[in-house]
Amino acid sequence: MKDIKAFIKNMPKAELHIHIEGTIQPNMLLDIARRNKIDLPYKNEDEILAAQDYGHPHLQNFLKHHYERVSVIRTSQDLYDITLALLKKCKEENIRHIEIMFDPQVHIEQGISFEDMMEGIQRGCTEGKQNYNVSSILIMCANRDRPVDDALRMLDLAAKSSYRKHIIGVGIDSDEHGNPPIKFIDFFNRAKEDGYRITAHCDCDQENSKLHIHQCIHLIGVERIDHGINCLEDPKLVEDIRKNNICLTVCPTWRISDPGPRRVKRMRQLFDLGILVTINTDDPEEFASRYMSNTMIEVQKSSNYTPDELIQLMRNAFNCSWLDVDQKNIYIEELELYASKHT
Repeated sequence: MKDIKAFIKNMPKAELHIHIEGTIQPNMLLDIARRNKIDLPYKNEDEILAAQDYGHPHLQNFLKHHYERVSVIRTSQDLYDITLALLKKCKEENIRHIEIMFDPQVHIEQGISFEDMMEGIQRGCTEGKQNYNVSSILIMCANRDRPVDDALRMLDLAAKSSYRKHIIGVGIDSDEHGNPPIKFIDFFNRAKEDGYRITAHCDCDQENSKLHIHQCIHLIGVERIDHGINCLEDPKLVEDIRKNNICLTVCPTWRISDPGPRRVKRMRQLFDLGILVTINTDDPEEFASRYMSNTMIEVQKSSNYTPDELIQLMRNAFNCSWLDVDQKNIYIEELELYASKHT
């Protein structure tokens, strides 16, 4: 194919693993900080980007930077601005559907009520659909380095919220060290009773990654695993993921000092094994990889995905989305029409 970049950019896309707090664009970050009189350790875009070279331990240093940025969010308006800007970016990327993770505990701790938080995010989603024709659903995440009781209280708040119907799934994220999925078994059991779809982060190359993946499959009963590529270390885990049709929302992101996408070899192995792998950007304003088109272009370059294989990655994303069947089929038909014309 002569122009693989145009093929990727124009392809109808879905994204299943992106954190709203990780999408704050530099100028907006600085504007919100000024609006809320929050001091940040950086004063311009160059300083923000320079802070994104996360050394070892990578996850912990990433989270330090992440929560510095999140500290500026203090109002419903902030969350509305961030969400609407993300949906506008989706339009530019030709992302037709996006499943947005958010962390209520952090926002409540910073003085935003659950209802005001939801008002801001959902208003952004609603206007994003109206203005940019991008559909979205919300996934509420519990921070795994906080007590389980906090996560259960989050479910209580959601149950009472007028925005409950907009929260389709729940998951866990943040620091995995000493915080295995089984710690949240009561949270997940309650979430299932309340009708939520279930996912969980099993980040890359963490302590006990294989054990965490095993717990997600056999004790939690997840539908998706966010990241999850360490399953390759145990063929039985790979087979369990295949047998249970569990989707892996892989994020081949990279830092400014990296030569290119990370983890692409393992992502390619899983794809070749027929696992339901999807490609995602995680926190696009906090990694050099940025948004979907750029990520896909670099992943294609490093792993030699054919156009048909790139279509299959997006087919996986739409099929593994938590859209209702009718809407899912509409998007899949759009993708198949694109494939028939361009591959």
